[in-house]
Amino acid sequence: MELKLTRHAKNRNRKIQATVFEILDCIENPDSYYIQDNGREVAIKALGNKLLKIVYRQIALGFEIITIIDRNQ
Repeated sequence: MELKLTRHAKNRNRKIQATVFEILDCIENPDSYYIQDNGREVAIKALGNKLLKIVYRQIALGFEIITIIDRNQ
């Protein structure tokens, strides 16, 4: 499974410092999940001291992460 981060997601993750494992765990086992009107999927999960909100879309080989948000801040 491929995990592709957009440039925006990489820049956001510099501050949040979520690991690849945390991102995949959030997508595969979310506490909350919904689909936006534009078709993007949103997964929310509490991980330790982080409350990650990940906006992504499925691609042929895995997931493309559009943005990562730490809802605790």
